[in-house]
Amino acid sequence: VPLSTVVTPEKPIPIFIERCIEYIEATGLSTEGIYRVSGNKSEMESLQRQFDQDHNLDLAEKDFTVNTVAGAMKSFFSELPDPLVPYNMQIELVEAHKINDREQKLHALKEVLKKFPKENYEVFKYVISHLNKVSQNNRVNLMTSENLSICFWPTLMRPDFSTMDALTATRTYQTIIELFIQQCPFFFYNRPIIEPPSATPSSPSAVPASTPFLSSTPVMTQPSPPQTPPPSPQSPLQPLLPSQLQAEQHTL
Repeated sequence: VPLSTVVTPEKPIPIFIERCIEYIEATGLSTEGIYRVSGNKSEMESLQRQFDQDHNLDLAEKDFTVNTVAGAMKSFFSELPDPLVPYNMQIELVEAHKINDREQKLHALKEVLKKFPKENYEVFKYVISHLNKVSQNNRVNLMTSENLSICFWPTLMRPDFSTMDALTATRTYQTIIELFIQQCPFFFYNRPIIEPPSATPSSPSAVPASTPFLSSTPVMTQPSPPQTPPPSPQSPLQPLLPSQLQAEQHTL
């Protein structure tokens, strides 16, 4: 159903979203890979069914995993008839993002935010504020604002790829959501623009947490990335030099 049917001026946040985020912030901020690691589909559907029957459902009492609750929260936005970020606003956000000067770009994006429908703005503010809080725990959960934007931009924006180049749109939309998460205090709470240690996605601090997103398949099978690089890994060729290499050449 449309977002406007599940909110009121007195309750601007859908109760399901509120309950999910409260649960995640109480129990799951240190969960490694939160929002990247998928929840169990049948458990997510069970959570949604039970909540439909009882809006006072105690998520902790039901023993749902953090990833199940996080997945159910994301799926709420996927099932809305229209994306949380309206299509006409997406066009304006992309235009604002083209501005080269960083400060002017951020102010232009903030102006577009002011044009959001009231209900969309309030829920978007709530979700982005939550993702900002998750990103502040990135040393533990490995979810930087960049990684969270990779997970969330398709859910929040759902662009029509038939009208634009998919690769260009992907990078642009992801960066826009990353900026909203990163600069949440500026966009929603009238705080100064945050100057990160390094604004580029390839900054050293972003590399460890963003590395798992280079490929989706190995992530589930590889062990957790170490917090510090292992000391001087041995090259496979080193044991062959020099005497073994000569022996192998002799054998050949």
